[in-house]
Amino acid sequence: MSLKVITFDAYNTLINYGKELIEEIASNVTRYLKSMDIEAHFDHVYETYMGLDREIRLRRVTEMVYVPPMDNVRTFLERLLRKYNVGLTERMVMDVANIIANTLLESKNVKVNEDAQYVLMEMKSDGFMVGVISNVIFWSSSVTRKLLDKYGLSRHIDVQVYADEVGRAKPHPAIFERAYSLLTHGAEPDIAIHVGDGFKEDLLGAMLDDIIGVFIDREGRLISGGSPAEFIRCRAYGVRRLKEVLLIPHLIASCT
Repeated sequence: MSLKVITFDAYNTLINYGKELIEEIASNVTRYLKSMDIEAHFDHVYETYMGLDREIRLRRVTEMVYVPPMDNVRTFLERLLRKYNVGLTERMVMDVANIIANTLLESKNVKVNEDAQYVLMEMKSDGFMVGVISNVIFWSSSVTRKLLDKYGLSRHIDVQVYADEVGRAKPHPAIFERAYSLLTHGAEPDIAIHVGDGFKEDLLGAMLDDIIGVFIDREGRLISGGSPAEFIRCRAYGVRRLKEVLLIPHLIASCT
């Protein structure tokens, strides 16, 4: 019996959110700062959050840098409060970290991908071991685990591995190696696939570790014709929708 493994990114792969969630986080943080008599402005909070988010994502792929979520929250607040000449306290860091996490857990702007449960169930029924490999920025892995429970996805997932648990972030090979080691118990899989919406973090990260990469190209930046598309024969593919991942094992069947 062959050993088949597939892993998925969490955000904007299995669980979707966009600008509206970030606006909600910025609004809640602004309200908190005002409760501390700090006259913060929503636009400043939003732009500071987004600027640091972009910076962290860039450093992950250019320098393979990992920074823990609490450190990122601390940097976010330091940059915010500098404008208002207010000193930062650890209590404020904890409060804002909790605000961000609770916003994520309670927001209606966070939604499960409509195809997620079906895809996970189908991959399991096809004999795949299923995992999640996810980076973290402003909230810890415990939040993502709770969301996967909330949406009923955890029961279809064998292993979850997060950057704050490994101390490395995608595209670093170490986080992929940890997940696949747990899924295969150290054995060499016959098929290994990773799926995500990050071209560098997910597709190239998987390929760096000799895993077949599948890029979810919702906007059609790379896929001009039909989906799935084969970018590199037997190594890299693109899909427009998560549901189309189910076709990938059939495409790679001719590769073995």
